[in-house]
Amino acid sequence: MIEMKKMITDNTVHYFGYSIMKRKRKHFIQSLARGLSILQTFSSERPKLTLTQLATITEMNRPAVQRFTDTLIELGFLGRNKHKEFFLGPKVLSLGFAYLQGSELTKLVGGYLAEFSERIGRTVNMSILDDTEIVFLYRHEVHRFLKYDLRAGSKLPSHCTASGKVLLSSLADVELMERMKDMNLERMTSHTIVEREKLKEDILHTRAKGIAICDREFSLALYSIGVPLLNHEKKVIAAVNLSMSAEEASGSVLDDATREIVEQGRKLSRLMGYNGTYPEIPEGSSGGI
Repeated sequence: MIEMKKMITDNTVHYFGYSIMKRKRKHFIQSLARGLSILQTFSSERPKLTLTQLATITEMNRPAVQRFTDTLIELGFLGRNKHKEFFLGPKVLSLGFAYLQGSELTKLVGGYLAEFSERIGRTVNMSILDDTEIVFLYRHEVHRFLKYDLRAGSKLPSHCTASGKVLLSSLADVELMERMKDMNLERMTSHTIVEREKLKEDILHTRAKGIAICDREFSLALYSIGVPLLNHEKKVIAAVNLSMSAEEASGSVLDDATREIVEQGRKLSRLMGYNGTYPEIPEGSSGGI
């Protein structure tokens, strides 16, 4: 996980992945933005934080952090245990699920992905890019190869996942380079690409082929194939991938799985109004629904 902190550039203050312009919009409420930055300090690596830790990470003074945390606790967005550690409250979870469940994209293609997953007998995911990670919008698990309990809302590194490579390859080259500078290229297995130049080559290769392969890069037990989901504007709005055991990923089994996921990606892209060649990942095609 990237250690995010406040940075100041010419006209912008960056708080944990989003920007606050010094010359703010007319109705911009900076105190609200600072309060929300408290929530963004928590992650799977930092599930519990003390007041001092929150103040240090956000670079806000303790009295200000105290006011924000008291308010967030009252509203149910934070909790506090007997050790005076703060943690995310149930309101945050409910908002996250409301977004995922209410996503128009999930509503449109979720049923198709479930049917596809059951038919081929493999786990299928749909993901979007969030900074340097992917977020599952949808997951239909058939076989569990991993020890992790992954579901809609779960995040994984983009550099060692098939969906991540698809989504990264859809960025414009300049944006891709900027994004890669911020990546924590953690070595998940002996197959993980951790050299930036090699990763860049792999991502550009993914763009050229229109399909991404992740061979034991995230887990030694896992082989994954990812394809883009494009809309009528030729924008990559998500990535869809299937997972299979690394042991069976060869010969006709692998060929069949590749053909199946490509055909499913083509069908879903047609559903979204795309009528170009497939698979295809144009440079700078990353975009919304």
